[in-house]
Amino acid sequence: MAQSDLPQNVLQLAQLKREVKSRLAALPNYTCVETIQRSRRRNAQEPFRLLDTVRIEVAVISNRELYSWPGANEFEDRDLGDMIGAGMISSGSFTSAISNVLLNNIATITWHGNEDLRGRRAVRWDYRIPYNLSDWTLRIEGRQGNVSETGSFWADAETLELLRLEINAKDIPPDLPITAANDSFDYSPMRVGSRDLLLPQTAENLVTHWNGKQSRNLIEFSHCREFAAEARLSFDAPKTMEKPLAPVAEVSLPAGLRFSIRLAKPVDSQVAKVGDPLAAEMVSSVEYKHNLVVPKGAMLRGRIRRLERYSTPRPHWVVGLEFTDIEFPGHHARFFGEMTGVAPGAGLSLTLSASQTETRDDIGLGGSVTSSRTVAYLPVQIPGVSTFFMEGSSFRLPEGLLMDWRSIALRK
Repeated sequence: MAQSDLPQNVLQLAQLKREVKSRLAALPNYTCVETIQRSRRRNAQEPFRLLDTVRIEVAVISNRELYSWPGANEFEDRDLGDMIGAGMISSGSFTSAISNVLLNNIATITWHGNEDLRGRRAVRWDYRIPYNLSDWTLRIEGRQGNVSETGSFWADAETLELLRLEINAKDIPPDLPITAANDSFDYSPMRVGSRDLLLPQTAENLVTHWNGKQSRNLIEFSHCREFAAEARLSFDAPKTMEKPLAPVAEVSLPAGLRFSIRLAKPVDSQVAKVGDPLAAEMVSSVEYKHNLVVPKGAMLRGRIRRLERYSTPRPHWVVGLEFTDIEFPGHHARFFGEMTGVAPGAGLSLTLSASQTETRDDIGLGGSVTSSRTVAYLPVQIPGVSTFFMEGSSFRLPEGLLMDWRSIALRK
């Protein structure tokens, strides 16, 4: 009787919280492919310009998000920003955002009303999480600070399925060079294994800087799957006895070794994405103190780490290549290195030069003086990643491209 006297929106909110809690509690360990398109514009009146596309795998294990490059053998227990190394990035898209709003009892929620959301009848609530309870941290240009949150969330008016969550940063510390940060998430049930789970389908991160520039990440989640082990019971005698796998010997590479390699697959700007795998073959063996360390034909494997397109001072790309592993029969080596040379004609360069003309008034001469100077642009370097420029609106590093690399000390 007491419940029947409560306003309908209060009962709806309680039902929505129960549904979200049930879906998250039933969430198995899973992994999804996360595709991030990173864009930028000079002000809110201009269209966004695509910088690059990052593709990673994200796993939620025991309510923690772990990340890896697609196809990697294991997930990395480190901050996503440190893993990618450059550009705007965000984490916590799967569970922490909605848990803070609906499940952790830290948000003050108020009823807003009924709305139409993209053609669906929806109910909307607004919320606020105060500074002392919020765990939202913004990091930019080496500085960081916590912020409070305000926002809204929508649910289907009939089924009360969660549809959308919007989050706005408030109380931004004055020493952070941004004026606004906004996140949004669109949800729908997703079939993973034998269960229908509540997962975000898309997300958007938007940051407005002090000078009016805006950075945006558009995130798509796809190819979600469970972590599951299959066990099969058979009463048939095995046809053959399988030999146990031979152990793999781990090789430690000293710094300063020279590697001459041949690119195994092309890198084409029209189809390549950040996170795509790289492979190269050793064209000669490597020795250290008269001992063979890496034989000819060994394979280097890695990832495209940067692939950013710019139009000024003239059309060009910033490209970053990272090789992380060397494999040959019975052996594996972790590789940390830098490119020292490339075959002529590849079109890449380590600097980008441009002329700048400046005109200023000269009172003494009673006119103006024009001067020109050459400005050299250098790419931001990521440790263990060789970053360079490719001029033009598109480029292609061909299969078989010869490159020289050098091992460097691994920075821990």
